[in-house]
Amino acid sequence: MNTRVLIVIALIIAALAGWFFKQQGEITPPVNIETSDVDYEATDIKAVQTNEQGETEYELSAESLTHNPTTNEDEMKGITMNWEPSDEQRYRIEAGTAAISQQTGELSLSGGFSLISEGKTANANVEPIKVTGATLKGNTKSGQVYSNEPVKVEQGMNRFEASSMKANLETGDYEFGQVAVSFTPADRQDKALF
Repeated sequence: MNTRVLIVIALIIAALAGWFFKQQGEITPPVNIETSDVDYEATDIKAVQTNEQGETEYELSAESLTHNPTTNEDEMKGITMNWEPSDEQRYRIEAGTAAISQQTGELSLSGGFSLISEGKTANANVEPIKVTGATLKGNTKSGQVYSNEPVKVEQGMNRFEASSMKANLETGDYEFGQVAVSFTPADRQDKALF
């Protein structure tokens, strides 16, 4: 064989080896196995929390739940909570993520929330109140909730925004800070009054 042919074959082999080396990509670092801070995990949760007398405090469903033994809180994603703090009041709460302490009742919702009143009284004339916002904190044992971030409130055709909110869900009393309302009057009609 001719040396030129051998040199061309060697260059082709070197080019192929270089191309294969380049196609290999990055080398992944080794996996570090560490102990987890999670005590237990579950998915598709349906739970009922009762008080000392065995009465239902709230019903809860969530996409996933993890228990953090360090904080002793249940951390959930995609929650829906049906909460009855009193005989007259019922609420539906939905949130992206939540942390609830079963012992103290401390509640922290984040990732967006909606709080909808569903009164249990026979008065059908009262429209439900819907409060939406980014975060909500409170306590399931005392029935108190608050948000220090802006919230939007709707009740029927009435709507307003507030910079903060406090609510006693047992009595249905709400307090809002720095309320902003948009008012759109009816179109003006130029007609004689008489």
